[in-house]
Amino acid sequence: MITLDTNLGISSSFYYLLNKLREKYGVSGSSVDKNAQTQDTNATSRTEQTNETNQVSELALKENLDYEQLIEDLRLHGVENRFALLLMMPVDELLQILQLLGKEELLNGLRFFTKEKLLSFVGELSKKDLLKMLFHMFTDKDQIIEHLPLKELHRFLSSDKIEKGHFMNIFEMLPRETLSVIAGYLTGRQCDKMARPDLLGQIGSFKKYQMVNGIKKLDEKTLRGFITTMTESFPDLYNEFSHTSLFNVSAGFARIDLIDGMGVLENEKIIGMLSELPDKLLALTASQIDTETFADLLLNDHKDLLANLVLG
Repeated sequence: MITLDTNLGISSSFYYLLNKLREKYGVSGSSVDKNAQTQDTNATSRTEQTNETNQVSELALKENLDYEQLIEDLRLHGVENRFALLLMMPVDELLQILQLLGKEELLNGLRFFTKEKLLSFVGELSKKDLLKMLFHMFTDKDQIIEHLPLKELHRFLSSDKIEKGHFMNIFEMLPRETLSVIAGYLTGRQCDKMARPDLLGQIGSFKKYQMVNGIKKLDEKTLRGFITTMTESFPDLYNEFSHTSLFNVSAGFARIDLIDGMGVLENEKIIGMLSELPDKLLALTASQIDTETFADLLLNDHKDLLANLVLG
C-alpha cells in the first residue's frame, strides 16, 4: 500500500523529465518553434500560414510519436510522476480510475477525511450497511447490545416484528430464577417456588404487551442478556434497533476504526464518498493505481495527453 503524501505536488524533477522528452523529440520551448510568428506581426496572411504550418507539424509529431517508448520515458513507477499526470485529468476520469483500485487503496483515500466527515457518510448509510460495519468493528456482534441505551432496548422489545412466539422461544432458555421474576410481576404473586413448566405456563397465558412489561422488570444485566439471546436466535431482529441508536454506537469508534469498518461496503459506495475529496487529493488517491494498468490506460485512452506533454 502506498503511503499518500498530502504535500506531494508536481515536482521539479517531473518538469526536468518533460524538458528532456521535448529535447528528445526536437521540440523547443513550450510548443513548436514560434519565432516565425514574430517576424512580421502585421502580415496577417503570413501569421495564418505559420499557424497552419504549426498545426501540420504538431499533427505529424503526434502521428510519429512512439507512445510505448514515451510511457517508459515517463517513469510511471514513480508515484510522483503518476500523480503529475493524473492532475491533468478531469474529475470524472479520476473517478473512473478509482474503480480500478482495490479495497485497501480506496480505504486509504478515506484517510483524508476527518472523523466528523466520515460520520456524516455513516449517517447516510442504510441500516443494513450500518449493521455490517458494526458487526465488523466489534469482535463479537453481541457487543452492540452492550452499547445501546436502556431506553432503546425497551423500545426494541415493543417492535411489531417481535411476536409472542419469539418471547416464548427465549423463555424456554432462561433459568428458573429469571422466569420467576417475570411470572411474579405478571401474576402479582410469589412464584419463586414454582417449577419451570408451571412458570412457562403462567407466562404463556399473557399477551405480548404484558410480557414486554414483565421483561422490563428484569435488572439491566439480565435484560441485556435476554435481548442478546433473542438476537442470537433471530438475527433479523437486529434490524429492529433504530438507525439513530446504531449510528450513535458507531460514533464511539475512533476515526481509523470507522475507516476499517467501511471496508465491508461496496466499492461504489466508497468511491461515492471519495468523490467529495478536493481534486488534488482525488488525484493523489488515484495515483495508487498499478503502474502497468496506468500505462495501458494512457496508451488506450489518453494519447492526446501524452502528445501534449511533448508539445508543451
